[in-house]
Amino acid sequence: MNRFLYTILVTAVVLSFSSAAYAQQTGDGQVRTGSLYSKVGVGFPIDFGSSAADGMGLNGVSFIEPFVPGLANPAQWGSTGFGLATGGLSLQNFSASSNQGSTSNSTFSADYFQVQLPLKRNKLGVSASLAPLTRSAYQVSETGTRISNDGTGVDTLNYIGVNNSDGGISMLEVGFGWRINNNLSVGYAPSLVFASIDNDFSTRFDDPAFSTVAYTRQTSGIGFGNRFGVLLNASKILKSNDRMSFGAAVSLPVNLDAEKVETSNKRLASGQVQTIEIKDGPSLGDGTIKLPLSVNAGLTYEASRLLSFSTEAIYEKWSQYSNDFNVDGEQLLTDRYKIGMGVRYFPYIIGSNRFLSKFKYRLGASYDTGHIKLEGENIETLMFSIGLGILSPRSRSSVDLSFEYGFRGTESQNLIQENIWGLRLSVNLAELMFFRPKLQ
Repeated sequence: MNRFLYTILVTAVVLSFSSAAYAQQTGDGQVRTGSLYSKVGVGFPIDFGSSAADGMGLNGVSFIEPFVPGLANPAQWGSTGFGLATGGLSLQNFSASSNQGSTSNSTFSADYFQVQLPLKRNKLGVSASLAPLTRSAYQVSETGTRISNDGTGVDTLNYIGVNNSDGGISMLEVGFGWRINNNLSVGYAPSLVFASIDNDFSTRFDDPAFSTVAYTRQTSGIGFGNRFGVLLNASKILKSNDRMSFGAAVSLPVNLDAEKVETSNKRLASGQVQTIEIKDGPSLGDGTIKLPLSVNAGLTYEASRLLSFSTEAIYEKWSQYSNDFNVDGEQLLTDRYKIGMGVRYFPYIIGSNRFLSKFKYRLGASYDTGHIKLEGENIETLMFSIGLGILSPRSRSSVDLSFEYGFRGTESQNLIQENIWGLRLSVNLAELMFFRPKLQ
């Protein structure tokens, strides 16, 4: 077990060091930025699910992997037999290009955290989690020239404006899953949904006679969400040892009671700094942000204990989205559709002594129409994923590593295309509080 924990710590340190090293190579600030398309709306949607499905580019709504927690479907929690917990880190890089040039951004962040416990073993389970729903992380710079005429001549003033954004929408969720019988499970999960997005604006001039102008616009809000899930299982479909399952989860629309304020710092003659907060003005004050309906459904066929195939689809009604602070931005959003397929292969089950037979292998691909439409073009995403599961030699715990590579957007219509790669580390702890009794 000590060696397993040592492996976890080393992997996390390497991932953190990679992020820090990349920051030094590309310059401070880029490590805090992500997809430029997260500027639209309230950030880019985050698909949460299970580390068991990360390597397939899916959420894992239609299957349960023993001793690996999952968020995708509340109905899965009814099959919890032991105390489980999971959490992880991710590193993503976005290489953006357009007809006007190219840039590279990256982001290093913590993923969702979840604890899953049985109230009645393999019958009734509970889950508590903290997970992001959207993420806004970008940096946009603009240079320009301003010409002024004070009557004595024409002066040229060069400036650079920078807009940094950080934050998004997250949920704190506690829910229950009930395994009614071997073929049917249901689940329900209420959640507290909250928004916290900071937009920093600054303008610097090349003439020292002009002071830098800087201010921050902060959006915060809170609302309540509801998720429902169902999981259907059937066995002996094509042969005696196969199995098929269908899972679906529905997230109802959420209304956030939100507030947007503008803050800036002013240096007084005494040298002290005074913070000025403005709540009245265009796009400021109180308002409502409405998040859309989301449906996730999937089908899994387990040909054997070693091999299984999954397919999933996601529908999000972003045409239903509204934001009192940015009414014009609502026109840029459209309904989102995502489909994906993946395969899992678990050779460790046969107990082979070969080194490559001691892991879990996952592979998959997904296509996303996107929730943004600019200049008549949908901002689509094509992603390929691969994953590796590392088992603890002395417990049911495991580590999941996944890598993804893909493309988002287009360079047509003067838009931006992003080449994306990402690395994710998830740690799954099992048998936290409940242990299988041993024979005496």
